[in-house]
Amino acid sequence: MFKKSITAVIFSFIMILSMGTGAFASDIPVVDDVPFHNFEDSMTVEEKEAIADVNKVNAKIEAEIAKNQEKADKLYTQYTEKLAEETDVNKQEKLTAKYEEQITKLITKLQEKAENMTVKGMDRATAAGLTVDMVYVDIQFGDRTALIDPIIVVAW
Repeated sequence: MFKKSITAVIFSFIMILSMGTGAFASDIPVVDDVPFHNFEDSMTVEEKEAIADVNKVNAKIEAEIAKNQEKADKLYTQYTEKLAEETDVNKQEKLTAKYEEQITKLITKLQEKAENMTVKGMDRATAAGLTVDMVYVDIQFGDRTALIDPIIVVAW
């Protein structure tokens, strides 16, 4: 029993040390997969405005992702610390269930918010004459990955 506890603590400690997020580096994009679209000379003013709007929506989604990654990292750190301290199996199961509920709720809310932002941005872009699509990117949240959906411009 003692060996299992030590192993669990060591494994948790390694996981905590290996976790990191780009949220603390303000110059670097948190999510490399969130697309950014450049302007071209052949674009009309309306198309440039629509592209700027798509970039703005994607930037808002990226900011939401960064904010929620921080929350998820804190939740995961607290969970692993409490789990390492707890020796009762029933209490460990309750801690795990609580963590699962919290992290799932956090990710689900972000996915819903990002989808709403994406759909509204796609409607505006389509009305301006762009052909856009939703693209899913894998994002790390604590010990999980989730699919978030920014906008990608296919054609104008």
